[in-house]
Amino acid sequence: MEQPFSNEDLERRRAASRRLGWLIAAAALLLYLAGLFIKR
Repeated sequence: MEQPFSNEDLERRRAASRRLGWLIAAAALLLYLAGLFIKR
C-alpha cells in the first residue's frame, strides 16, 4: 500500500503544526495576561 505522504512531507507537517501550536499558545497567554491588566 502506497503512503499518501513521504517521510520528508510528514516531518515538514509536524514542524509546521508544532510552530502553529506554539503560536496559538503564545497568543492565548498574551490575551490572558491582557485580560488580567484590563480588569483592574
